[in-house]
Amino acid sequence: MSNHDTVAMDLPRGDYLIRGCRVITLDPQLGELDRADVLVRAGVIVAVDTSLPADGAELIDASGLILMPGFVETHWHMWNSIWRGLAHDAPGYFALHRLAASYTAEDHYAAVRYAATEAINAGVTTCHNWSNALRGEADAQAQGQALVDSGIRARFGYGHLPGPETTAVGDDEIATMLAWLDEHGDHRIDLGVVIHSSDHFVAEVEAARRHGLKSIAPHADLSQVLHLLGPDFIFTHGPGTPDGFIRLLASKGVKVALCPATDPLIGAGLPPIARFVENGIPFGDIGFSVDVTAQTCVDPFAAMRTIMASARIAEQRGASFTDIIFRPGDPNDATNGLTMPRQMLQLATLNGARVLGLDNVVGSITPGKRADLILVRTTDLNMIAVDDCNATFQLVQHGQPHNVDAVMVDGRFLKRDGRLLNADVRAIGAAAARAHEGVRHRAGLTCDLTL
Repeated sequence: MSNHDTVAMDLPRGDYLIRGCRVITLDPQLGELDRADVLVRAGVIVAVDTSLPADGAELIDASGLILMPGFVETHWHMWNSIWRGLAHDAPGYFALHRLAASYTAEDHYAAVRYAATEAINAGVTTCHNWSNALRGEADAQAQGQALVDSGIRARFGYGHLPGPETTAVGDDEIATMLAWLDEHGDHRIDLGVVIHSSDHFVAEVEAARRHGLKSIAPHADLSQVLHLLGPDFIFTHGPGTPDGFIRLLASKGVKVALCPATDPLIGAGLPPIARFVENGIPFGDIGFSVDVTAQTCVDPFAAMRTIMASARIAEQRGASFTDIIFRPGDPNDATNGLTMPRQMLQLATLNGARVLGLDNVVGSITPGKRADLILVRTTDLNMIAVDDCNATFQLVQHGQPHNVDAVMVDGRFLKRDGRLLNADVRAIGAAAARAHEGVRHRAGLTCDLTL
């Protein structure tokens, strides 16, 4: 299915000693190291320490850079990434779902490869491909191949678009996709289900659990199936969710994927992280999601800022602007009772891995975990290259995707020195544009240019 000269499988999974960088491990025991080395061999983080010997590994001088885990995204309809320029609100977006019937398998490949490439460029090393428009094996394998070729780590959320003739995702379909991933997935892509129809809810949950899938993610009415909720469920969005229902989710161990870009865009509200935590959802069970790039872009730094801002607005409890700016700092609490940037870094990495059930694999720079890492420059104009300033403040308050200097997934460099290594960006963008035009032409859709 790939039309590109270089795919991730062509890149080496090498041995590297990343030397002399500031390391934000997100590991509770290791913490943050002002200047340290990280040794990677065969896709695994082997050691984190100072003055490590290279022992045959390629030496990478990372002085002046920040090393941290790659971002882990938890809910993204990657198949509709090619709808850019077509919708600005919720009604317009949902009306576009009729385009699903006009996709070819090649369109599915182009859309997911396009989305995954943007993700990697922005420092996202794991995504949840919420694939709710599959019509069969060809569509699924096209999307799977796009994820494999891109080099990203992914949860493939398998699902069907609701409609009068929609059938349940059943055992045969799940078994077929599991077999395909086992043969072609490079041990980076695993399977979950996404549910968009209450008609087949019970059958799809039972099928997912029979096959031991790690996540069940619904966009459907839960009122009649509350007894099925459990720790393998991912609840998305959140604005307007009643406190009592949040407490029910907490009692069932359900994980949460906030949508900091799309929910404010459509006017639904800021991500209600404070209410989720206050009503019993553990902070560690809450991650961020891209949701859709039909209307937004991939920017984990902006996502962290929005979630932090939402938390801080709630924490000020309605205080006036004057009260806030003239209130003296608390000498006994440097946080002044506010959610802090370091927590946002955890949410966007380790928490996301936990939401997907991958926290024993990725999400922190911990010896024994897979090497999904990013290096971030502080020499760009929007940052400042001062060794003893707070790196977590810089990353969350000032960071942008273009600051991501290098991206490693499973021990392979996919981006280095600011340049993607396995992606002809011009060709991938052109393929996405052709898919956009082809789908619209077959569906008879024109764009309103007057708005």
